[in-house]
Amino acid sequence: MDYYLDTKGFECPIPVLKAEKFIKKLKKNDVLTIESDDPLSQFDFKNFCEEKKYEIISLKKNGNLVNIKFKIQ
Repeated sequence: MDYYLDTKGFECPIPVLKAEKFIKKLKKNDVLTIESDDPLSQFDFKNFCEEKKYEIISLKKNGNLVNIKFKIQ
């Protein structure tokens, strides 16, 4: 299943902490898309996914918005 989490308005490390809490409800192979306006979140989520062994599907930056989509492994 695909899920979406809006973390706009929060700065590091809150977006990652919110994602970690949200992921506890998900199952293996679920896909989560996160939208953030914290410019550092692209690096935070890349490191988070590598650490947790989640598969990054896409990481896009559009102006001050960052969208990251990854699969729970």
